[in-house]
Amino acid sequence: MQLKIGIISTMLLSCAKGFQSGPACTASFTGSRQRIQFRASADDISTTGDKDDGTPNSADIHGGVEVKASKREMMSFAIPALGIFLTNPLLSNIDNAFVGRTVGATGLAALSPATLCTDQVLYLFSFLGRATTGLVSRAYGGDKRDVHAARDAGSTPLTVSIIVGLVLSLLYAAFTPGLLSILKVNPALVSKASSYIYWRGAIAWAALAQICCLQIILATRDAVTPLKIVATAAILNVAGDYLFCVNPLRWGCAGAAAATSVATLLSSSLMLRALKVKNLLPKIRLPTKKELVGLAEFMGPLMMITITRLLGFVYMQKAAMALGDLDSLAAFQLCTNLVSFFLLFGEPLSQISQTQLPSLVDNEDGEGILANLKSLITLGLGASLTVGAIAFTVVRFFTGIFTTDPGVQAVASNVAPTVFLMVSNAIMAVTVDGAMLASRDFGWILLMGTSTFLAQLVALTRATSLNAIFATFIFRLGIYAPACITRALLGRGAIGRAIKKTFREKRSRTKDT
Repeated sequence: MQLKIGIISTMLLSCAKGFQSGPACTASFTGSRQRIQFRASADDISTTGDKDDGTPNSADIHGGVEVKASKREMMSFAIPALGIFLTNPLLSNIDNAFVGRTVGATGLAALSPATLCTDQVLYLFSFLGRATTGLVSRAYGGDKRDVHAARDAGSTPLTVSIIVGLVLSLLYAAFTPGLLSILKVNPALVSKASSYIYWRGAIAWAALAQICCLQIILATRDAVTPLKIVATAAILNVAGDYLFCVNPLRWGCAGAAAATSVATLLSSSLMLRALKVKNLLPKIRLPTKKELVGLAEFMGPLMMITITRLLGFVYMQKAAMALGDLDSLAAFQLCTNLVSFFLLFGEPLSQISQTQLPSLVDNEDGEGILANLKSLITLGLGASLTVGAIAFTVVRFFTGIFTTDPGVQAVASNVAPTVFLMVSNAIMAVTVDGAMLASRDFGWILLMGTSTFLAQLVALTRATSLNAIFATFIFRLGIYAPACITRALLGRGAIGRAIKKTFREKRSRTKDT
């Protein structure tokens, strides 16, 4: 039973190690040679021809201000973006299936520490992707579509990602046995886990480079091209799993890692090719001091934010272990990893903000910001309730998919209403968090993250049940979205100041007339 839960945990935790990026106000669709344009009203859509040089038509700008995106346009980006996010957990499931059927329980057990050493470490560097989104989307500009500026802005994060990835690859090659020793991995699993880590570690540089390339493409409002690339790589990954794990080779854990590594290399190369075709391929060069400072403005706060959020889950797990109940611990893993999976449904909305809002914030276009936030919050509320209901249904009625243990199923069913609240609150928090990142309100995000984390730690010391542990998560994320919205309405932060300034100017014009 524990093994089954561990497998699902490994599979679903990989969901959170993925991509951070986003769309924007205008989306170009490859092959159609048309661009959907948006007027000032929420859903008034018309199509006009698009110039080959990528410069905006006059229809793209309304009164000198970037035209606002509608809910339909947001969804046209969010749906393919969601496909990108969901690819990783699906592939993890397939990898587990191949290893489980060809190696057995020891292979699956070995994947647990192996993926911890690879996926979790790469997740710690996810801030590089977020930084890429912020830098490139601002350089690209909402109504300017400055390809050259976007290409230059992507150079520093891409170069740093490759350098960091190469360092990681060297560390994996030299210190994998020591790392597994520190983790006190069962000696019977060390060989299989090591073989997996060596393969995945060897292409850490490509994995990090792929993330940055993906963010550059998404920051220029194209979600379809990367979805095609990810889908192609996924097909290769599945084929590689069969070739390396079943026939003609039977490499077990190493075979699954080899298939993933080959697919990652293909995906990275296709991303680079797509950037070259779009004239967006950044130069790999040593960044200047000014460029490093600009990147550090994103990296420093984002790294701290990532750490505080990761620590929240770590201490929740420690509290669950302290309950001393094996069924509760197994149910905790099952439920938290389901929450991590369903959280992915909020990520596309976060990415929309991260690419769509920067130009509006920089131009202090409060009316445009408010219009986009209203659409995002509306979509976020709908997604939070819908996905939360699905999560409730899965935990209440379908835990048999993940475990056959009746005790675990009973505990999970009991916490299903709490899981609904966790997922619904988390999706709203992720949606609003994208707007905060787009406005570079890092101080506020870090303040909220740190203070709610410390409050969560205090509450966890008094948590004596699984519902109580999950309640600390609901508290932490449940107050985040309302606090951010209240802050904006009070005229605080870049978003709040822009909205306040716009309405002050409107009142002034009204008085003059």
